Amino acid sequence: MQKTSVLESWKESLQMNPYKLCLMGVLVALQIVLARITAIPVGSWLRIGFGFLPVGIAGYLLGPVWGMAVAAIGDILGTLVFTPPIIWGLVLANALNGLIFGLFLYPRKLAWWRCIVSLVLISVFCNFLLNTHFLGQAGWVALSDGSEWPAFFRTLVMPLYPEGAMVPNWVSVCNRFIKQLVACPVNIVMLYLVLRVVEKMPKSVLRLK
Repeated sequence: MQKTSVLESWKESLQMNPYKLCLMGVLVALQIVLARITAIPVGSWLRIGFGFLPVGIAGYLLGPVWGMAVAAIGDILGTLVFTPPIIWGLVLANALNGLIFGLFLYPRKLAWWRCIVSLVLISVFCNFLLNTHFLGQAGWVALSDGSEWPAFFRTLVMPLYPEGAMVPNWVSVCNRFIKQLVACPVNIVMLYLVLRVVEKMPKSVLRLK
């Protein structure tokens, strides 16, 4: 019964109205500002970013489809303004962030475990695996022939690439994994606290239907 209710809610979330369109615009603008301007450097190798928060709010309030839209549009516009050209693989990875947030957070009651599961999936699948691959293809991550990879991981990864293709080098992969390992718990706490504030907002303000 609950499954049917969730599916019906997802279907209802596809309906658009002027208020929802304005909210999406605000969240896109916030994503651009928070992701591109307000990130906090921690040492020389890690930046704590806040761009995921508007995407999480979009997934929580608007559902998976509009969460994807906010994430993708924000990434495209932010890239055009600050760091062109657009890397479409990164746009896809960011859109999947919105999808995952929407699937786990909308229209359910906020809970720690939902924030944890959604951000662990995003950190591993989108930020680490997909972004590392697409950044490597774009030349933003050092590449190698994979010979320095440990044998176990080389056996898993190399069949995914065409023969002779270059892959992100092992040091870059380890660095990006450690970054996600450090940032993920911080992001979970920030997302939960922000969504708690959103959850307590008057219903008259969140008139999304």
